[in-house]
Amino acid sequence: MGGMTSLERTAIALQGGQPDMVPVATLAISRALWEIGERPRTAINDPDKMAKAKIVANEKFGDDIVVAGIDGCFVEAKAMGAKSFWSDHMPIVDTRYRVINTWEDADNLSFPEPHEHIRMRCVIEESEILMDKIGDHKAIAVVVSGPFSTACNLMGHENLFRAMVKEPDEVHSLLDKITDYSIKYHTAFKGIAHAVAVLDPVASVETTSPRQYEEFVKPYLERDMAAIAGKGLIPINHPCGDTTGILHMVADVIPKGSPGAIHASYGNVETRPMSLKYLRNVLGEGVQLDPDDPYSIMLKAVKKEVGDRVCVCGNVDPITVLLEGTPEQVRATVRRNIEYGAEGGGFILMPGCDTNPYTPSENFRALVEAAREYGVYG
Repeated sequence: MGGMTSLERTAIALQGGQPDMVPVATLAISRALWEIGERPRTAINDPDKMAKAKIVANEKFGDDIVVAGIDGCFVEAKAMGAKSFWSDHMPIVDTRYRVINTWEDADNLSFPEPHEHIRMRCVIEESEILMDKIGDHKAIAVVVSGPFSTACNLMGHENLFRAMVKEPDEVHSLLDKITDYSIKYHTAFKGIAHAVAVLDPVASVETTSPRQYEEFVKPYLERDMAAIAGKGLIPINHPCGDTTGILHMVADVIPKGSPGAIHASYGNVETRPMSLKYLRNVLGEGVQLDPDDPYSIMLKAVKKEVGDRVCVCGNVDPITVLLEGTPEQVRATVRRNIEYGAEGGGFILMPGCDTNPYTPSENFRALVEAAREYGVYG
């Protein structure tokens, strides 16, 4: 298993270094609750149950990183008044009930102190418990929302994107307020987490153009990430989906000289022509594709492009491979990921996004076991 603890291994990778072996995370975030017979509805506002589930799942699967939180994309918007509905694995903001319908609404947003809002307080307390019980040897990360995605949750996606064209000054004013408030919450994890992963799914190029990312996403993420790093926490930028055309900006928001990482699916060479074009531009026209795995190969290009500046995380498909695949498919995908991303260090193996709560246990085990087998550095 190597001589390093999970925390030491992960810390070295996040600093761009080469540890004893590739760190691995299952991202069994809501899935962890199934391991103690609970479900998100019964445990989400109980920090003790949440922490217990994460610890039990970590002991079962043996990965290096434990994640506090569950509805990270939505907590900030809920604190500012957003309503939500339940999916199987978390309460999701319901943008049919918009908090902001006029700019006057934006001027009257509520900003409760993090310890005064139930969801923020519960995530903070969960992280405290995890840090106290296992934080001396396991890496503790917490999931939070990026300012741009929070703005979408408050306004509704169509309204925000329309305003970005017609009323950009008002959008910038809103993003300033959201960023100020987000920083207050994100920096509350000083001393009770090692890393803060900022989830920004609306910022990927499936929805946001590179020009829009540069104007409406990057400046606010930079400010957020700088504040996180300034408190001694390691920032992780997770735009979730395709990063074709924005990859360098995704990496640039990590403060220079600070440990940090990027985490996404990065693109799909089978269904997204721009991903394939990017891959061939970076690696050459003769690059060999994996017919059954359109995601993993993107790691090779991403690592070549920005791997000297930030730690790169990914890129196991959480649906086709982890949820629907077999342990053998998981092992093969892990081997490809390590081949494409591990050289020289600065790499953490994990799913490209949060995992489905019905992911089979044997696939999580296969993920970690294969990482331990194939990911040892010489």
